[in-house]
Amino acid sequence: MKKLFIKSGILILIVFAVCQIAIYSMPFSWGNTRLNTKFQTYKENHEQYNTLLIGASTTYRHINSRAFDSIVNSQYPELHIKSFNFGIPANRTPQSLTMLDALMDYDMKNIKHVVIDMSELTKMGADNLHKKEMLYWYNWNNIGDVMKASYESEKGMNRFGVPLLHAFSFGEKSFLFGNGPSVIMQHAGLNIEPSSVGPDKNGFYSLDQEMRDDPEGDLAIRYNELRTPDTIAYRTKRCQELVDHYKTITKNPNKTIEENLKDVITYCESNGITVTIMLSQRLGERYEYLIPLYNNLPEQNKIGFQDPSAYPELNQRDNLFDLAHLNENGSKIFTQIFAAEWLKRLEMQKVIVAKPAPAMQQDTTAVNANVDGGGI
Repeated sequence: MKKLFIKSGILILIVFAVCQIAIYSMPFSWGNTRLNTKFQTYKENHEQYNTLLIGASTTYRHINSRAFDSIVNSQYPELHIKSFNFGIPANRTPQSLTMLDALMDYDMKNIKHVVIDMSELTKMGADNLHKKEMLYWYNWNNIGDVMKASYESEKGMNRFGVPLLHAFSFGEKSFLFGNGPSVIMQHAGLNIEPSSVGPDKNGFYSLDQEMRDDPEGDLAIRYNELRTPDTIAYRTKRCQELVDHYKTITKNPNKTIEENLKDVITYCESNGITVTIMLSQRLGERYEYLIPLYNNLPEQNKIGFQDPSAYPELNQRDNLFDLAHLNENGSKIFTQIFAAEWLKRLEMQKVIVAKPAPAMQQDTTAVNANVDGGGI
């Protein structure tokens, strides 16, 4: 019996070692097809990019990289902004931080500016935890913080259950349970979805354009079912209720993520890289964690869009695709607003000196010329 245990242990160690070699022989993006496509596209011309836009679908679908570059460079040509949109649907803040770490390991010398769109912190749901799209990002450096952050954010028995689920999922990844096909596809060069980088090949892909590319897909159903006056009224009302409710909360329930974000800011700034943390409008209990965390970040390093009353145009029917996302026209407006706010943060960080703002009509023309010409 003792020999059996020893042989079994050796076999497990061998399998584990082989799996680890397979995992670390691949890029960090190997388990997520859209992210892998973006990373491979970015690698081809990474020397030309100096700005990374990292986050969830509210980055992917809302910040038009080409228009953003044009707006900023028209006012501050000395910045030579060339951005790549690394927004990935359902990306969580720990995933965004892991992505940034991997991208900076790959090529840090060209990066001058980083934008991180805060999303849900740790809770992904038991089902999602086992999907290959979620498993890829765990590593030995972040699993401890992910479990700790989960414990801080959760309540009741979930304080123990959710961290254990993360640990279990990390074990699944470590032994490639369910991820074997992804490994084969990665090495065969098949883990690619060319359309996901958008027509301009800079990572931005509007929902309208994706629906045009796949008119029979799920997006058409979402568009028709969710883009109604009642639904949009609910969205605006719910956003405002959540913001008003959490304005009174001063205690940040997740110190681990706060420390991670502040460490990123300190590290990047010490290497001459600006960092801006963005908080988009979101529904649900995510605000319970996001708003107090956002409030604790330095003013010069954050941009908040969570209050719908501050940007009413982003909640108008003509600018929305569905309950959670802007359409093409909305992304034009948002990109313009974001660019203006981002430049203000660079002024606060003393990276640039303020210049007189151009007329709104000039901005709109610049956006339309570049967005329409880019075929989003």
